[in-house]
Amino acid sequence: MFRKEFLEIIKQTGMIPLKDLKVLSEDISPNTISELELLQFSFFDDVKFAKQLSLNHSLPFIDLSQAKIQEASLKLIKRSDAIKFRSIPIQKNSKGIMLAIFDPSIKRMFSSELQVLFQTPVDFILTNLSSWKKIFLRLQDSVEDLVTQIKEIKQDLVGQSSSDKVMEKDIGEDVIKYVNKILASSFLQKASDIHVEPYEKNFRVRFRLDGNLITVLNPPRNLMLPVLSRLKIMSQMDISERRRPQDGRIKLQIGGSAIDYRVSCLPTLFGEKIVLRLLDSQNLQLDMTKLGLEEKQLEVWKRAINKPFGMCLVTGPTGSGKTTTLYSSIHELNTGDVNISTVEDPVEFNLEGINQVNVNKDVDLTFANALRSFLRQDPDIILVGEIRDKETAAIAIEASLTGHLVLSTLHTNDAAATITRLINMGIEPFLVSGALNVVVAQRLCRKICEHCKEEATEISSLALIECGISAAAASKVRPKKGKGCSLCLETGYKGRVAIYEVLEVSGAIKQAITKRSSAEEIKYLAIQEGMKTLRMSALTKVAQGIITLEEAVGNSASDKDVFFKSPSSSSSSSSSSSEAA
Repeated sequence: MFRKEFLEIIKQTGMIPLKDLKVLSEDISPNTISELELLQFSFFDDVKFAKQLSLNHSLPFIDLSQAKIQEASLKLIKRSDAIKFRSIPIQKNSKGIMLAIFDPSIKRMFSSELQVLFQTPVDFILTNLSSWKKIFLRLQDSVEDLVTQIKEIKQDLVGQSSSDKVMEKDIGEDVIKYVNKILASSFLQKASDIHVEPYEKNFRVRFRLDGNLITVLNPPRNLMLPVLSRLKIMSQMDISERRRPQDGRIKLQIGGSAIDYRVSCLPTLFGEKIVLRLLDSQNLQLDMTKLGLEEKQLEVWKRAINKPFGMCLVTGPTGSGKTTTLYSSIHELNTGDVNISTVEDPVEFNLEGINQVNVNKDVDLTFANALRSFLRQDPDIILVGEIRDKETAAIAIEASLTGHLVLSTLHTNDAAATITRLINMGIEPFLVSGALNVVVAQRLCRKICEHCKEEATEISSLALIECGISAAAASKVRPKKGKGCSLCLETGYKGRVAIYEVLEVSGAIKQAITKRSSAEEIKYLAIQEGMKTLRMSALTKVAQGIITLEEAVGNSASDKDVFFKSPSSSSSSSSSSSEAA
């Protein structure tokens, strides 16, 4: 906890006037503020503070934000122990372990305990609070710790059959722990999906990490039925039914986080395959400035969604982040003085203050029928999970033309193709041009792992030019790649970022729509007006060192011809190429 000694250190550094220090000393008591909470004060300079502490206590100082920390060292301590001892191992050698601390009293209080914990001599180095906190955030709970913390949030079990209850008792503790280990591991590695797959001679578990499926476990085949049964029980499926597909849901408390798993069970040749989709509300990005939109793109999108009426569409393949873009948009629009209703299939995250409806085909609650009901509910903003057919499209268009803001998604390759898709559905071009405010196409690209990032020296300037970067820019661009480390499971990638194509429906675009211009013609017109295509946005992130060239090309393959031909002239080709990076 915070100590009065720290006030003396603050006084010695002169970072705050004496009169303000007196007020601070009266406001702060040892039991009301921790050392790390000093960071909240605008006057506080933690580097000055730490350097003065190091002088007073004759301890060496290091700014961890300027140091390269061994990943192997961070794995030597559990997160819970780092909190308990306020110490992080940053280096290990033949002489012992070096521990980074921000409070010199740790050395006096815990030196012997830490030596027992690590079974080797320990030494201490003082660091500043902010850099210690950043390194601490890289620590992870161990799977073993999380397994003991997993708490199942029981749902209404009225529908559970007696045979299910008997089976639940028969499943042993070892199987329950094994399933919990799978769930804890997926949570730690930030997997989006878990695939539990039975085959003729083996049984495997795969996680979808940053868009790619990776095998993480090959359990013994004799565990197949118990593991599948345990998952079916947890998701309230009928265990005795093995011939029909089933859907369910699991709610768990893991490491203090409430996690929903959407579960699908499918009968296959050698047993039932189960796929779990992780829905972690804490990972939902609701800050629009952090989605990956460039400044101009964000400006266009915000301008469109803040209009009182019209339609704003987001397009892209499954798993491209469309839902996140829409949720962040309605989160920003949810100001308390508007009525927002959504219809989704299914609702993935609960948003406070927004009326969310699940599609239910059993009672004929379709997208179209829900939309009709919304229009009788005095709506201001409507979100439609997906426009799948002419009926839904027609009602959504009508709503946007009669004073409502409508947000929705479609599945098309790019923004311009979305416009022609609506017309091909049977919507009149003059209605499409009148309703649309903006169309956004997006993809998710894997980010280069920050901890093993290095220059991709094997990529030549010629290769960059062939991908669409101008000759002038190619000589300056230094593409990066991930070497592979334990933090990214040797893949070289960690996390994902979205690339966007934002097509604002201007007067010229509206005229082109009314004339039934092709998607290609509309796209080139938008480029001439300043739109960045998916390829251009991706190459910009290559130049910034965020994604690899391989990711950029793979996620914008349909854009290749933008740089080499134009339906009307070659001018747009050269201009778009020069702006790509």
